Formats: sequence, C-alpha cells, structure tokens
Amino acid sequence: MKFTGISKVFSTVDEKQYVTIGAFWDEMAARYSRSNLKGLGYHWSDDSIEYVIGLKDGVIDGTNCEVSLPDEGWQTVCGKTKNLGELYSEIYKEDVLQYEIEMFDDEGNCQIMYYR
Repeated sequence: MKFTGISKVFSTVDEKQYVTIGAFWDEMAARYSRSNLKGLGYHWSDDSIEYVIGLKDGVIDGTNCEVSLPDEGWQTVCGKTKNLGELYSEIYKEDVLQYEIEMFDDEGNCQIMYYR
C-alpha cells in the first residue's frame, strides 16, 4: 500500500505532538474536510515523529512524500478523539509501533490503524 501526502516532522517532547499535529490537521481540514483526510505517523526518534497527511481518495495538493506500507498485519482501534492519549497508552502497552494511520471526523470520532 502507498501513502502519499504532505510530510512534516514534529517534536514529541512533553507530548507536544498532540497539539502541533492537531493544528496541522485543522489546517488541512479547513481545505479538504476532516473526514476526507488520513494521517500517517512513522519514523519515531527519541524526540520527534514524522507525520504525513493525505487524502483518503486521491492525491492532496502539495504532496511531498510517498511511503510504502505493508498490505497486511494492521490492527484497528476506534474511539473518541478527546481520548486519543488514552487510546495510544493502551496501544503502546504491548510494544512500539512502526506505523500508525489516523482518521478523524467532525463528530469527535477517531480510527487508528497501527502496525508493529
């Protein structure tokens, strides 16, 4: 599977990524509608994460990144966006991730697909 979109690197120090990636989502949602977007997190380091936002269908304007992802072996969790930190705490109890794909809607729901 290929994931294409606009890539940025965000700090994970003091969990700042929730605010900064959230602002990135808000910026892209104003242009494309939140329900049309998906986000990919990968390339974690001790203090950063690379994050790509793309369209669920089609190619987003300004695409600067294409990532090859595994076709199988993904797990999915659904919940409320306001509980995102707690959802990730549960996911990370088992082990670290190689990839995560996030999808959100304007009703406060989220879906997280992750691959170890």
